Amino acid sequence: MMPLTFSQAGMELVFSGAMLFQIGLVQGMLIPKFKNSRMALSAHLSAVQSGMALMIFGIIWNLIELPSPWLGLTETALILSVYLIWLGITVSAVTGASKVLPIAGEGYAGSRASEQIVGVIEGMGVLLSVTSGAAILLSLALSLLV
Repeated sequence: MMPLTFSQAGMELVFSGAMLFQIGLVQGMLIPKFKNSRMALSAHLSAVQSGMALMIFGIIWNLIELPSPWLGLTETALILSVYLIWLGITVSAVTGASKVLPIAGEGYAGSRASEQIVGVIEGMGVLLSVTSGAAILLSLALSLLV
């Protein structure tokens, strides 16, 4: 068996993923306590799945080849994106906000402020997720050409 070696960034991704995974497990126990339990289930699943994804990214991080400043920015954007998406869904589950996430939010409505807050959090999370995902995909695709 080949031993795994981790960069500092790889370990940070694994730790951040394990933390989010644990948060998701705890949140799963509390689903019935939320205003919108369907949305809380979505937040729980988002945390668990995104936590696992971060850990996988940490394991393969040594394969990502980007210029130095972009590598750090991509790592930070990746971590922030999944935490923001989870946070937005959780805020929605607590407040009943449903405009950004209408399927899980069906039958619920939050205050104007909570709807806007969830929209901003989710928008930032999605933007960071798409950006970091594109950078990682580009790096892996370019490594296939070499």
